[in-house]
Amino acid sequence: PAVDVYVDGTRTVANAPFKAVTPYGNVPAGKHNVMITAAGDKMAVVFKGDVTLTAGTYYTVAAVGYLKNLKPKIFTAKSLNMNKGKAEVNVYHLAPDAPRVQAIAKDYNNAAILPTGVSYGNEYTVNVDPMGVNLDIVPFGKTTPVVKNLSGLSVAGGKSYSIFALGTMSGNTLDFVVTEDKVVADAMMAK
Repeated sequence: PAVDVYVDGTRTVANAPFKAVTPYGNVPAGKHNVMITAAGDKMAVVFKGDVTLTAGTYYTVAAVGYLKNLKPKIFTAKSLNMNKGKAEVNVYHLAPDAPRVQAIAKDYNNAAILPTGVSYGNEYTVNVDPMGVNLDIVPFGKTTPVVKNLSGLSVAGGKSYSIFALGTMSGNTLDFVVTEDKVVADAMMAK
């Protein structure tokens, strides 16, 4: 279901549907109580717990697993990309029944973008030249079958991007969400 997220009792994300990605927001360092509920129903708690946040760290929190055993998975980074000559791409594999995958750049002689691939529950960061590209997502070590084609991606130098593999292959809901990573002032204020 869509979810609401509360930080220290304040709803900071409202009615976020499956596949939603929020921007980074500023939250004071230290211990915080986080609660995730079904949207509009504070009694339908999906997760509740304390987290300790460190200053100068970017946190990406993803819901992983199937609904019956959904758990938050926290990924961290120390900065967003500042290198004007490269684009930073973070690939998050959050599809529980999908194999370890590789991204093949069709427009660049089928160059493999993820040297070791990425498996479920993991993230891999790669720095690439700014480019427009069509990617085939394939099982690691293979060129077929194409699990998903991501056409028309464009990444710019000095920016960070995230690609999230979501859904399931068995349920025919596998999808990829691509977003530019950025901090939005007041993104974590009351909603």
